Amino acid sequence: MHALKFILLLLTTVTVAQTKFTIKGHFNATANKEITLKGFTAQESFPLDKTTTDSNGNFAITYSADYIGAALLEITKGKKVIVLLNHENYELQWDDMNTSKSMKFINSPENSTFDKGLTLYQNTQEKKSGITYLIPFYENEPQKSSFFKTELNQLNAVIPNYLNSLSDKTYASYYLKIRTLIADFPLSTKRYPERIPELEKQCTDLNFNDQRLIHSGLYYELLDTYVATLEHYGEKKAQHLNAGIDAILASLKSNPDLKQNVAEHLFNQLEKRSLFESSQYIALAMLTDNTCQLDDKHKALFEQYRKMGNGKTAPDISFFNEHKSSLYDLKNKYKLVVFGASWCPKCVEEIPKLKTFYDRWVKQYNLEIVFISLDDQKKDYDNFIKDFPWISSCDFNKWETQAAKDYCVFGTPTMYLLDSKNTIQIKPISAEQVNAWLQLHQ
Repeated sequence: MHALKFILLLLTTVTVAQTKFTIKGHFNATANKEITLKGFTAQESFPLDKTTTDSNGNFAITYSADYIGAALLEITKGKKVIVLLNHENYELQWDDMNTSKSMKFINSPENSTFDKGLTLYQNTQEKKSGITYLIPFYENEPQKSSFFKTELNQLNAVIPNYLNSLSDKTYASYYLKIRTLIADFPLSTKRYPERIPELEKQCTDLNFNDQRLIHSGLYYELLDTYVATLEHYGEKKAQHLNAGIDAILASLKSNPDLKQNVAEHLFNQLEKRSLFESSQYIALAMLTDNTCQLDDKHKALFEQYRKMGNGKTAPDISFFNEHKSSLYDLKNKYKLVVFGASWCPKCVEEIPKLKTFYDRWVKQYNLEIVFISLDDQKKDYDNFIKDFPWISSCDFNKWETQAAKDYCVFGTPTMYLLDSKNTIQIKPISAEQVNAWLQLHQ
């Protein structure tokens, strides 16, 4: 009998884990509006829940206990606000939607902590900016100069001290560290270059497979600001970037799919910023990585630098038109091979820019352009190239075009600048870059 009572008592006191949490709120002047709560992966956002406000602007929206991270609360055709989700049922009130200062979180230590930290960061930066501006004016007044430098050191410690005071169990503490790091990167290049090594280490010490980072909505923004900041190292930038690439990819060893996508993103950013030594480094690193089986898309992307890197001999291309029979038949000093198509928006924007340089390139540098179209409709192709003064060719096989395969083309527009011996000089990303290279090497 006593055993039965004990079992019944135990059953009535067992706590069932909560599987969903609710955000209740009021948005002023948003009657009958659809609201979406979106979570983040490293690459994109996705819907966690949707609801509609009532006639007074009240709503309730839920999220799964499995999701811990930042989220975007979005009013259809209206305002958006970042909120933090970490096993909390809370309320959000926003009376004046013209200012975030009127936003109030009730029963949410996570969002209150984030809001306080963000305000503290902004106020601290304003003070630091003012003191940094004043210090040079008092270089000959030791007492005042010392005072300002002491103030600056104290301000530099405000955010680290605040972050260190927070529990590691809160998502807000992690999220604030990432937000602060992203904000500090560009500031360091402009005002505090001595801080770049410290910030660089903070970034490369991160685990890029950490779900807190993946769900932050800041994943690629962090990578982009990191790459841009390391350009500050000048001649040593490749050394620092390559070391960072090693650290970032190593942390993704257990997640090969994300590793490929991150490598692709970094590769494209490095190419965009003409950091070719490091884009080549990451391409070759991925091609020789035995822990990551590349899919066809990424293999083609990275294969460019094993097969199509600077100094390599470009494959011959047979032309499907009335001009010379192949690329190798051209005896020009330089040849610019351009892959594109009429259906490619970037091509429609970029390729016609070549016309503004073409006549001068021909006369001054003995350069010829060869356009290889990936169109599959003759009418579209003919209409696109009708005003092109250079050689154009198309076999209407789209991505199956042999030249596209030979040149490892995975996107358009793709360009290669060759010399008279068909040796690849650069893989430019714009007409302006081609022109700058020619001017430098004339």
